[in-house]
Amino acid sequence: MGLREVKKELIDLEKEELIYHISELYKKYKPVKEYFDFFANPDEEVILNKFKERVHGGFYPNRGWRLKLYRSRKAINEFKKLGISSEAECDLLLYFTEVAVSYAREKNTRTESFYVRLENSLEKAMEHMLKHDHIALFENRIDTLISRSSSFPWTCYERLIDIKSTMINSR
Repeated sequence: MGLREVKKELIDLEKEELIYHISELYKKYKPVKEYFDFFANPDEEVILNKFKERVHGGFYPNRGWRLKLYRSRKAINEFKKLGISSEAECDLLLYFTEVAVSYAREKNTRTESFYVRLENSLEKAMEHMLKHDHIALFENRIDTLISRSSSFPWTCYERLIDIKSTMINSR
């Protein structure tokens, strides 16, 4: 069923029925709950901090010891769907990379795929910043992140410097 058909059905519903269906969606689906929570109380900072906790939880889960990056990625994708400001979205994307750097330093990670993922996450964050003209807002954090990665293997440090210089020069 397409959006047009759904809209036709919703128009035919009484107000009480519509409220019932929306409240059922709110109860059953976490993304719907988060959307309506933001709609009712659009405090961007609170929502951003909540999603930062979820991103952090992907690297440092409450239970178990294994890295659960899919949870962090899922949190970022859900955050994007809320339609919050591009600045907050850039902040969350960069936060993911910052937590990845902290994790790699703390755990002394040696797998190349982890560092490739880290490089890609900085590149995506900076592309988003460039698209929305927010690089200047985050440049200090980017520099700190890159300097903290100087001891990383697999030429990760050099690649992060290349990513930054390429993005800065393409402004």
